Amino acid sequence: MDFEDIRQWQGTAEAIAKELKRQIARLGLSVEPPAVRTVRLWRSKQLLSQPKGQEFRFRQILEGLGVALLLKRGWTLAAIAQVLPSFPDATLEHQIIAEANCQDPSWLPQMQTTTLPLPTGHASTIDLAEDTVILLAQGILRQYARIINRDIVRQDDSIPSELYRAMCKLGRLYIEAGKSDRAACVHTVLERARYPLNKWELDIFCHADFDSGQVILIDPDLRVPTPDCAVIANSRGTFGEDNAIEHRLYERLREATERLGIRRQHKAYTALRSLFGSLSLIGEHQLLDYLRENDLTPLQGTIVDTFFDSVPDIWLINGYAHRCAHCGTLMRPYADKILFPDGRCPIRQCLGHNSSTAKVSEKLDPNQDRLLIAKPQILTYWTGPAIDELAIFDAAIKNGLDAELYPESDLCDVAINGRNIGIDAKSYSSPVSLALRLNRSIGGLEHYRRRIIAVSDQLIEERPDYLSTFQSAIDKKGSTATLEIMSVSQVIQLLKAIKYEN
Repeated sequence: MDFEDIRQWQGTAEAIAKELKRQIARLGLSVEPPAVRTVRLWRSKQLLSQPKGQEFRFRQILEGLGVALLLKRGWTLAAIAQVLPSFPDATLEHQIIAEANCQDPSWLPQMQTTTLPLPTGHASTIDLAEDTVILLAQGILRQYARIINRDIVRQDDSIPSELYRAMCKLGRLYIEAGKSDRAACVHTVLERARYPLNKWELDIFCHADFDSGQVILIDPDLRVPTPDCAVIANSRGTFGEDNAIEHRLYERLREATERLGIRRQHKAYTALRSLFGSLSLIGEHQLLDYLRENDLTPLQGTIVDTFFDSVPDIWLINGYAHRCAHCGTLMRPYADKILFPDGRCPIRQCLGHNSSTAKVSEKLDPNQDRLLIAKPQILTYWTGPAIDELAIFDAAIKNGLDAELYPESDLCDVAINGRNIGIDAKSYSSPVSLALRLNRSIGGLEHYRRRIIAVSDQLIEERPDYLSTFQSAIDKKGSTATLEIMSVSQVIQLLKAIKYEN
């Protein structure tokens, strides 16, 4: 049983569909022959390696038979696209004939599996892993943009190309590691993205030369892309920041405040960022009072519609909305009521996120006032980081310093004595992601004489090598070389020292 009579075969999509049907019958394979439409789909998915502008040949017959057999085994098109090119014609023939003879071939690609420690020539595998994560981050951002735009989302050719290619590469990484493909379903991949990459059961993601092992791409509680995700997606300069969630929100906020005129826009920006930082859970009447006190009434409709949602009943606990005593946001009901009887704060930077320190400051009755909660992306990008930003600002004011919060519509987080000192608080879970972000640009800090990056104490406590790892990845030349990297507590101590110097 061989293929001698068709080795010189060539033909159109219609012809190969007929030939595949003939070969399936000849070999006695218990698979469904593909229709012409299916053949064209396989070609578009790069399952059939037909050169552009040329007819199908013998190789594509073998590939078509292989695809049909692997689909019957439950493989996804993404997994097949990664494995099939690794088989030379002779090996592919052998696999197909083994199937026809009921010998149950393994269909594992003929390549060395990878385990830790990796051999000397592991650089290409590291490169593949890094490319995979960048594509995955970009795909997550694009998929999220479609969701918030209420576009149709389904697992077919409508998913972002970056996400599709990332799934293919992930499948390859699993298969090359001698494991079953765990990236065939987009829902499974997105669910796994809520956990650090080094927990994905891929040895390459745990290797010392792979810098993103501790990265989480989707916030585990708020289900939105993390800052690390946005940085990785943009790390090679080939992905526009217009698709990054933080950039979009920032633009909307800037557009809203600019409508108030040059004299009022910076003050309005600071007032709104302060609102999201300390009052992300707020009653509608309280919000209207805040807007009135800060001369923001003209923006009322935009602020409510763009940045807030109504608190859903499912997030109430015994009929009340529980406010976190630490950051002021809405605590969510938690499955383990012994650990979190009053709910858990969804902000990962907040003390209310941990069972030992979770605490309620007040319980709000939704029948007394319509309750609003900042949108998940606001909580992720502004409310969480504001914990450290407000702590630094409050310390500066307490020490009698001339401090400004979010000066000139966010040149930095806190400015001291005009343009003398600019401070940016950062809470990236990965120090490498933070370094890559700053290597691209230090942002508004370039306008200040002294430039300080304040890293969350919580992150440094969880990872003692955070600052040293960051220092190893930051550029040693240019504007990044002027940055001073400190913990938030060290910055607060510095502000006390400045007080005494003054």
